[in-house]
Amino acid sequence: MVAQGQSPARRVAIAGVVGALYVVLSLAVAPIAFGPVQFRLGEALKPLVIKYPVTIPAFGIGTVIVNLFSPFAGVLELVFMPLVDVTGGMLCYLVARRVGGAFGTYLASLVYALYTAAGVAVVLTVATGLPYLAAFASVAVSETILLLLGNALLVRRI
Repeated sequence: MVAQGQSPARRVAIAGVVGALYVVLSLAVAPIAFGPVQFRLGEALKPLVIKYPVTIPAFGIGTVIVNLFSPFAGVLELVFMPLVDVTGGMLCYLVARRVGGAFGTYLASLVYALYTAAGVAVVLTVATGLPYLAAFASVAVSETILLLLGNALLVRRI
């Protein structure tokens, strides 16, 4: 968690840097960042909400920016998905705090991954007609891998 004594400017800087990295890393793999088989490298940063809750809105804003490049850009991509990211980030933070320890951070990251996959599955079902469970399963695999990897690499080391 961000230290209590950190200045507002430092907190905004952390959120800005993480949000910008999310956009850059997600767009770096743009051809596979959208659609039923989705892989956004920036998703690996999401477990940072556990230590830096100030980054929660940064992921929502980052999602809006990335989704501007989506072939499915519309209300679901530009309003619904950022809300999914923000509420998922809050849920991740709360689960990690409530459960505690390394197990809590991994459980929280898994919850965030599955919550995000559920939201993306709604978008894919509406936009492409893909069955919900197929959409959920395809996105849940990459989300789970990326968030658990991000947790392992970032949460305990930063």
